[in-house]
Parts: sequence; structure tokens; C-alpha cells
Amino acid sequence: MFPWFAMGHSTPFIRLSNKLVIRGHKISFIIPKNTLNKLQHLNLHPNLITIVPITVPHVNCLPHDAETTSDVPSSLFPLIATAMDQTEKQIESLLKELKPQIVFFDFQYWLPNLTQKLGIKSLQYLIWNPISSAYLGNIPRQSQGSFLTEFDLMKPPSGFPDSSIKFYSHELRALVSHRN
Repeated sequence: MFPWFAMGHSTPFIRLSNKLVIRGHKISFIIPKNTLNKLQHLNLHPNLITIVPITVPHVNCLPHDAETTSDVPSSLFPLIATAMDQTEKQIESLLKELKPQIVFFDFQYWLPNLTQKLGIKSLQYLIWNPISSAYLGNIPRQSQGSFLTEFDLMKPPSGFPDSSIKFYSHELRALVSHRN
């Protein structure tokens, strides 16, 4: 398991882990080292779920002790994402050592290519509504070379099945501020 560096993502991943071990799976759960104490009490099967702490690389303008989104204001979330991206080599080494059959991940864009290179399956486990993922994570809209604006996101993506599903300006304001 390799969730996004946010407690709101790590918690559902550890809950899923608790359910999977009941079905006979053994799990390695990769998290920032200072997050260990915050999650350990949710690990109901410590003999089957091994928490693997990693060091989050320092990123300029990010406080030195910041590892997750709960450690910083929302304006610094993109720096947490940058720090997470910089763990790629560390994760590659861990995966070579752990030799998992499958890696559950959140939205680390680089992880599927890494796992494929290592002969490991990957599964994207999004903790939020699938409609939101399809609407906001629409790749053709994102690949136009720049970040989407609040105005861009108010319109459903091309080919989106239901035009009645839309976001309002006040719902998108914070999202856009995190992306830019």
C-alpha cells in the first residue's frame, strides 16, 4: 500500500489493509516515518500488516518536518506532491526488496510505470467518488499544456456522459488553488 501523503488517504488505505489480511493477504504499508505513530493504532493486524516508514525528501519552501498535508496549509499541498514524487527511487528500492505481487496506490502518476518495469501489478485505489475522478481527472483536458482554471472545470469534459453533473465555482476555488 502506498497512499498519498495525507491522513484522509492513509486511513482508508489502512482500513482496506485490515480487511484484506482477513482474506489471507500479507501487506506492507508505506508511509512517511513521522506518520507511523498516527496510524499504528489503526493497524488491527500488526503481525500481517508491516508498516514501512520512508524518509520524505526536503523540498524548498516546505517546513523541514512536513511530511503530510496535515503538516502544512493547503497552499503548500503542491510541495507535498513534489516531495512524494521525489520518493520514486526510494520506493523502487523498497519494491525490489519487498517483492510484492501488487501495489495499491493513490495518484502517484509514476508508480504504474515503475511497477511495470519491476514486473509488479499496480492498482489505483481512489478514495473519492468515481464521478469526481472521471470529471476532474480527465486526461485529455489536462494534457493541453497548462493547468485548468476554475472556469474550465465548471464545464463537463468533452464526451462526459451526463451534462447535469457539474461543479460550481465555490466548489472549485480551493481545488484550483491547490493545482496552481
